[in-house]
Amino acid sequence: MINGRSLKQHDFPVALGLTHLTTAAFLLSSGEALPSWVTSYSYFTALTCIVLCLIFKPHKGFLTGLAVAFATTVMIRAINMSLVSLHGPGVDHLLGLMGAIAGTVAALIYSKFKPSQTAEKGFVVGSIGALGGYLLSMFISCNTVIYCGPVFSWGTYP
Repeated sequence: MINGRSLKQHDFPVALGLTHLTTAAFLLSSGEALPSWVTSYSYFTALTCIVLCLIFKPHKGFLTGLAVAFATTVMIRAINMSLVSLHGPGVDHLLGLMGAIAGTVAALIYSKFKPSQTAEKGFVVGSIGALGGYLLSMFISCNTVIYCGPVFSWGTYP
């Protein structure tokens, strides 16, 4: 079990390990319900965010929270694609990942103004920032621009 003390010491390796292991697991099980491009886009976006966040030295636990959030976005996409047959290039997931990047930047800025954070709080801020940005972007884009399936779109298929 990962506790606060080990997370303080091993935040970056744990984040990289989670990102690589979840990507490998999803790529091995890719098929119609989850094409491999979904996992690869999430993988490269997660790696980019983790490396860029290292430059700004976030609080411990933040990077692991990002890795968990990006793994969750792939799970959400897999669930949504298994519910309905969506055709097309998957612009909805790309818009969601852009929202995750924006949420990561917002969470990073927020965490820099809170100097006394523990590793657990850093984990929560990182995961909520990225996942919240993803979900907000998906809800906005899926209800105004494109149809993303029953999970995110409130209306019926046009």
